[in-house]
Amino acid sequence: MSKPNIILFMVDQLTSFVLNSYGGTVCKTPNIDALAARGTVFENAYCAYPLCAPSRFGMMAGRLPSRIGAYDNGAEFTASTPTFAHYLRSAGYYTCISGKMHFVGPDQYHGFEERLTTEIYPADMSWTPDADFRDYNKDDERAYMFGVSTIDTVRDAGPVARSMQIDYDEDVIHHAVRELYTRARSDDKRPFMMTVSLTQPHDPYVTTREYWDLYSDEELEPPLVAHMPVEERDEHSQSLYYHYGQDKCTLTEHDYRNARRGYYGMISYIDSLFGRLMEALKQSGFYDDTIVMFASDHGDMIGERGMWFKKTLFNAAVQVPLIIAHPNHEPDRVTAPASLLDIFPTLLEFAEIPKEQIKSQLDGRSLAPALRGETINGPIFMEHIDGGTSAPRVCIRDGNKKLTVSRAYPPQLFDLGKDPLELDNIAGSGDFDEARLTKMVEDTWDLDTLLDKVITSQIERKLIDNALAVGREETWDFIPKSLTQNTNYVRRGDAFPTVERRGYLQYSTDE
Repeated sequence: MSKPNIILFMVDQLTSFVLNSYGGTVCKTPNIDALAARGTVFENAYCAYPLCAPSRFGMMAGRLPSRIGAYDNGAEFTASTPTFAHYLRSAGYYTCISGKMHFVGPDQYHGFEERLTTEIYPADMSWTPDADFRDYNKDDERAYMFGVSTIDTVRDAGPVARSMQIDYDEDVIHHAVRELYTRARSDDKRPFMMTVSLTQPHDPYVTTREYWDLYSDEELEPPLVAHMPVEERDEHSQSLYYHYGQDKCTLTEHDYRNARRGYYGMISYIDSLFGRLMEALKQSGFYDDTIVMFASDHGDMIGERGMWFKKTLFNAAVQVPLIIAHPNHEPDRVTAPASLLDIFPTLLEFAEIPKEQIKSQLDGRSLAPALRGETINGPIFMEHIDGGTSAPRVCIRDGNKKLTVSRAYPPQLFDLGKDPLELDNIAGSGDFDEARLTKMVEDTWDLDTLLDKVITSQIERKLIDNALAVGREETWDFIPKSLTQNTNYVRRGDAFPTVERRGYLQYSTDE
């Protein structure tokens, strides 16, 4: 198979360990399970940043977010940053996105030839946080910040008839399914690369009664790591406790159970949407010629240690599902660490783009050799720069060792082979890998200057956002084309039965 079609199916805030293919025992996800059964499961895949926009920008650029200025959810993704969509489009692919990528700035395409839906979050810089790196666990002046999840959404968990996220994700799948059928009927026979990106299971943990009722309270497992009193947590985790407003209310065991039940219900819901897309892939005749990739932008603590959401470098927040089903390769499981930053070079190899044509500096490596049964090696890098932290925190995993370093907090070193739940911080204990990993961290990041760069960027972006709010409003939000421009229906000059036959898509001959 040459020049295969490619679908990148993304979800938001799905931690990997809850899925059956990653050792979970509760989630009901038959469609994701089916993909894992025919694909390659990367058991230790990580995001580069546990926050939506920076993680997605880094993935699309193949760079650590800090290297492209993606410091927070209000940072601009600059039009001059090459993405995998630019490369694939240049190589003859039709590139299309349906759903969320949290693009910030006037460029709302970033190499995609077509966009099918609007964003769910603002495209302007209004979510730029104040350049505020207080020690939150020592400051009595704590307030909720714009665009930041709060612990209230945990207490909201329960069944709902409808939500904003349900509306959005159904729209995303509707347009993605329709686009597959449109491509099948089109005279344009270029291979396609379609990104389909949902917003669930991002908090709040609410879902419809149908998916809520898939789970009973009795089958919900407790957290792998029990609730820790805030005073017993590491300093950064204490800071996050206040950042998310967890000091403003007391969560009960019932709240924890409801939140997990809602989270699992949302996962089953996105699984059903993924199944709809896979069925359309079959019915449109593309199934046998399409590589399908499944990933999440980051994870969720979902009550582990008594913590919620993201913005921490513990595994539950940074370890993500990554499954690649390639028609030419047998199912497999890969234990070597992988990163969402690896998706860029992997896509380019799938598209048969020669290495000499890749002009971008990349921080990942292709995962395609792993699909062929070859060994992949090397460290993977993560960072958390803004939100509930007094200074940037950066992380490296190499083999089973995982080191987190910051200028504001003591280092954390875990041996995940012996301590997969990250309960025993062995930093400073004489571990022979600590010095080597510390040098790799210092060679990768300039932690002495990074904080100043972030503060300068945030101050400048707040100034720009405030200025653009004065006088004539110029919005950057992407607005999809009106249906009046659609050629799928009868329009002036169309004759029967030609226009109707144009819409036929015959069943494949194997049915």
